[in-house]
Amino acid sequence: MPFAPGTWGTLVGNLIIVALWQMQLLSSIWIIPILTILFSLIGYWSITQLPKDWEHDDQRIVIDEVVGVWATLIFIPISWKTIILSFILFRIFDIWKPLGIRRFDNLKSDISVIVDDLLAGVYANIALRGLLLLLTSYGIW
Repeated sequence: MPFAPGTWGTLVGNLIIVALWQMQLLSSIWIIPILTILFSLIGYWSITQLPKDWEHDDQRIVIDEVVGVWATLIFIPISWKTIILSFILFRIFDIWKPLGIRRFDNLKSDISVIVDDLLAGVYANIALRGLLLLLTSYGIW
């Protein structure tokens, strides 16, 4: 996509989760963590194979957003609400890059392309858990 590729990559990641959920393939709590690890490794390997004239974390690379939003959903009950919230929270943490995420992004290594988004996904996962707890305790959820 010529504009907002990270957002589109995140959307693709969520659409894959929706498809798996609708096909009832998320029956095990281990499916999302396994997919996240597997695609992180595939993504890292793919990044090491890119032509040298590509920029670090080139906009054409979106596998990092896919695995990042999946990390946001690890061990989270899947519903339309959690999928939408995962999208929003992951994008916030991916763009804002707080608490050491920017440090990984600035390493400019092949592995940092994946790790900074996984870390954003972990922080978004924690934020999502907190938000779900808060909403549930107030009877909003």
